Amino acid sequence: MIDKLSPNECALCGSCADACPTGAISFDKEYLDFRYPVIDPDKCVSCGLCEKACPVLSLGAKAADTQEEHRVYAARNPDTDVRRSSSSGGVFWALAKNTLSCGGYVCGAVFDEEFHVRHMISNREEDVRKMMGSKYAQSDLTGVYKQVRELLRDGKQVLFTGCPCQVAGLRSFLGSDHENLLTADIICHGIPSGIMLRAHLDYLEKKYRSKIETLCFRDKKYGWHRSAVRIRFSNGAEYCIPYIADAYIKGFLNGTTLKESCFDCRFRNFRSGSDLTMGDFWGAEAVLPNLDDNIGLSAVIANSEKSITALQQCGLDLHAANLDTVIRYNRKLIDSTKRSSDRDAFYLYAQKNGYSAAIGKLLTESLPDKLRREGSYRLRCLRNYLLGRKKPLY
Repeated sequence: MIDKLSPNECALCGSCADACPTGAISFDKEYLDFRYPVIDPDKCVSCGLCEKACPVLSLGAKAADTQEEHRVYAARNPDTDVRRSSSSGGVFWALAKNTLSCGGYVCGAVFDEEFHVRHMISNREEDVRKMMGSKYAQSDLTGVYKQVRELLRDGKQVLFTGCPCQVAGLRSFLGSDHENLLTADIICHGIPSGIMLRAHLDYLEKKYRSKIETLCFRDKKYGWHRSAVRIRFSNGAEYCIPYIADAYIKGFLNGTTLKESCFDCRFRNFRSGSDLTMGDFWGAEAVLPNLDDNIGLSAVIANSEKSITALQQCGLDLHAANLDTVIRYNRKLIDSTKRSSDRDAFYLYAQKNGYSAAIGKLLTESLPDKLRREGSYRLRCLRNYLLGRKKPLY
């Protein structure tokens, strides 16, 4: 039974629910601000399909490949407008456009009208555009794996994008590889819950006395190295703050609000079985200054032959790179995020006062922290200037 998994193990990929033929599995078991799978005994027929579809219970984590089996690139979309609208180098959009041009379908995360995150699959460009950009919250994949399976059976090309655990969930659900499926995972820091995100947005709506109209977690108004969380409200107000200074992102980055399984992720280090792994090419200003124009540069790691073919077909500006360099500046490719020492205190406060209050009280940047952050940024800018570079390091 799927309910034998503890919150420390379950990645919430949702493959078990899609595999259940009787609809016996729902995500109603509460632990902190996440919802875990629970089985309705009246509907369960003990078929065992949920266990076979679970990437933790069935396939487990794929053995880590040797580094020599990966092809590593620094990549950027030649369209600068696309890169400005992307979190990093615009690789997703190039892959998606290539898939659509072949009559295929693209699957990725989008915001709904209430800024809940869910995966959708579509062959319409207007839908795929909504999949661009980072969505730092647990995505609802209900029904998506079944849709992917049906499209593959019909011979359609499918590009599936997600976190490593979600790619692993799809692979275990399908049970075998498909030549017309291309999977791409991200270099993942971890995942907070949609409940936590909504609490943060409620806090801001109360503060600004207006409903939120648009949300961008990685806005490049001040450049890629100084990405900002940018929110526009219906009353015309705007919240635009450096990415690392936003309270919600602070809890995400320091390991306060991630789901339990993220602290010991089984699918990092290429264990998801993805064809491609994508992320920011952090450190580019030091190791690839000729490619870093502060609009965005991606690290792309091809893990299969068909992914190399896909990259060559989609018109990206590709430059060979070194995997050790990517790992040096982005350790989350191989290492799980550490649990914050303040995590227990945060949730204890939240249980008494609500998540919005906990975010506002315990995660909002203090004035001393702001002064230290700005001082550090200015010192880096000065260092960059003295080194003859025009762009800030962070």
